[in-house]
Amino acid sequence: MMKQKITIEANIWCDKCRSKAMKIAAVEDGVKSVAFKGPRRDQIEIIGDGVDAARLAKLLRKKLGYADLVSVEEITEKIEKVNNQNSPFRGRRGCYHHEMELRFYDPPSSGGCTIM
Repeated sequence: MMKQKITIEANIWCDKCRSKAMKIAAVEDGVKSVAFKGPRRDQIEIIGDGVDAARLAKLLRKKLGYADLVSVEEITEKIEKVNNQNSPFRGRRGCYHHEMELRFYDPPSSGGCTIM
């Protein structure tokens, strides 16, 4: 499935209408996130995998009175590969405000016992 961003403009004047639109959009198959955009927050931005945009617009139109499908765009994600093999930092641990850097020391192997 391809990840897509759907923008639908609808009749959203109050918090009750916003809540109704959010419930309709959130229960559709494949929806990952729902957000309100625009200067009057009257545009619904839906991100998901394999969402039927026409069906979603029809459901919103049925419940809200007006809903117009503005755009359907495919989202492509760029994956950046970072090579950390030579880095002495091998991991991070801790909560977001107390991050600690973990360093692992790999002593060179001399072939003998390291205790004596």
